[in-house]
Amino acid sequence: MNYRFVTRGFDSSPAIEHYLEKRLEKVDRVLTDEEVISAEIKAEKDAVNYVLKANLNLKGNTIIVQEKDPDIYAAIDRLCDALEKRVKKLKSSMRDRGRTTSQREVVSQHSEDILEVESEESLEIAETKRIPLNIMSLEEALLQFKTMNRQFFVFRNSETNELNLLYLKKDGKVGLIEFVD
Repeated sequence: MNYRFVTRGFDSSPAIEHYLEKRLEKVDRVLTDEEVISAEIKAEKDAVNYVLKANLNLKGNTIIVQEKDPDIYAAIDRLCDALEKRVKKLKSSMRDRGRTTSQREVVSQHSEDILEVESEESLEIAETKRIPLNIMSLEEALLQFKTMNRQFFVFRNSETNELNLLYLKKDGKVGLIEFVD
């Protein structure tokens, strides 16, 4: 599989790129080229650590993994291990989903349960990401939400064609917000 490797804050060497390719072979064994739309690895050097971020766009799913370490090789090891684990978990969940029908644990809640902000001055945008808005069923969105290990997930519901937001509540349950025109 072809990975796009981008660095910022330092220059990559052929040795680093070769090591990364070698470590990603474990992920390549789990995925096929037909399943992958794009794969990108970004590496940045901050004051102390190397921050590596992998973004795999698969057909119907996105996997994002980030790892930090002062040693670039250790960061690559941790990133590749975490990426392989996520891919295997996603593939296992997709296989299991075909065998059984999962129960809907999604509860519609009011938006005031989402976020309590102490002061407006503390809010600022730290990062901006552009991701495709996927059209999927609620069941597929739940699966994606669980594999991404994030606080929220936005998608277009294939049954209603409306925007929906899945979010992780403080009690560990999943909430659903359905946006209505």
